[in-house]
Amino acid sequence: MPSTPSTARAIITHSPGIPSPSTLSLESIPVPVPKAGQVLLRVLGFGINRAEMYTRQGLSPGLSFPLTLGIECVGRVVGFAPNDDAITTATTKTTKTTKTKQFRHNDLVATCMGGLGRQIPGSYQEYTCVPAANLRHIHIPTPPSTNNASPLQTQRPSPPPQISTAVLAALPEMLQTTWGALASGLAVVPHESVLVRGGTSSIGLCAIQLLKKKFGASRVGATTRSADRVEMLRAAGADVVFIDGEDGKIAGQVMAGSGAAVHARDSKEGSAKQKRKEKEKEESKHEGEAEQQDLRFDKCLELIGTTTFLDSAACLKPGGTVCMVGMQGGQWELTNFSPFMIPNRVRVCAYGGSTQDFFAMPWDELVLDVIERRIVVPVREYAMEDIQKVHEIMEAGGGGAKMVVVLGEL
Repeated sequence: MPSTPSTARAIITHSPGIPSPSTLSLESIPVPVPKAGQVLLRVLGFGINRAEMYTRQGLSPGLSFPLTLGIECVGRVVGFAPNDDAITTATTKTTKTTKTKQFRHNDLVATCMGGLGRQIPGSYQEYTCVPAANLRHIHIPTPPSTNNASPLQTQRPSPPPQISTAVLAALPEMLQTTWGALASGLAVVPHESVLVRGGTSSIGLCAIQLLKKKFGASRVGATTRSADRVEMLRAAGADVVFIDGEDGKIAGQVMAGSGAAVHARDSKEGSAKQKRKEKEKEESKHEGEAEQQDLRFDKCLELIGTTTFLDSAACLKPGGTVCMVGMQGGQWELTNFSPFMIPNRVRVCAYGGSTQDFFAMPWDELVLDVIERRIVVPVREYAMEDIQKVHEIMEAGGGGAKMVVVLGEL
């Protein structure tokens, strides 16, 4: 077993509040020593999250700097506290059960939240110490063997893992946030219609797929600011896509049933003139029915934030729920707000996620869905040296894929 080095690379944020990502500094530091109840991880990869950008910008109060950012990672167990055994046992309490987990050297694990990158040094480093209670094992099925050689013949190498480090590193926080927001925030049940506001974000794309394949949504709508990304959303499973204009309003499109994806799909089938005639004929045939049909949604996953929140609420039926999850719009507060601006009988909630939510989701099942391509996770892979560039992309909007930093192979 390779020995742990005495020093390792880490990305340090020395001062918050500086607009430029130049405050992110790649340095050599001593490898941390785990305290009682912690394990030392060799980080294989970590996802990039807006929460880290906001912390770097000085928008997370009560934190001490210098600080190593990073609220999630995947890695291998390589060490324990000096007085702990080689096998450490952690008890994790969820809302319904208490589970006991054992960790051994070289176990492949995932973690997120739990103060990582905030109260304790985060995952933007080659080695990090994490409470054992905040770890989940990663179980990757062994690929089917293609080795039919006899014991006397030379054995061929085992097939490589069925999932890349980059994709695996994208999962902990993304799946926790998406599953938690849909399951406990919105409490989605089969046959409901759901609007995903901010659909081209990594969580938005994941939510569309989960809604169709795991939650049984009857109709999924999604928004994007770019017509070039309509097909991306349709490929993820969106039934209708709405183009978010500069005014941040789509409620009119929703009630009129004029989603951009419908037009994008139709443009591929026959001439535009013929399609217009067919559409007019169909509209005339069902005019009475269309007038009575409510095209609004039952629920909305709000990933843009306060800039579109009220308009998203206007896209819902009475009794519908909008759940505030993301702040892609960059505005933290509603200005000149009155509760009576919320549409009549529309409910409002927020979802922030926690370690309890990390353990409440069906982690093994979802990882297997990703491995077997039932859920597709687009990623963009970077190295530690690219961290300033990555944060610049995040500040510019990102979207379309989860950005991850890869440090090693599985």
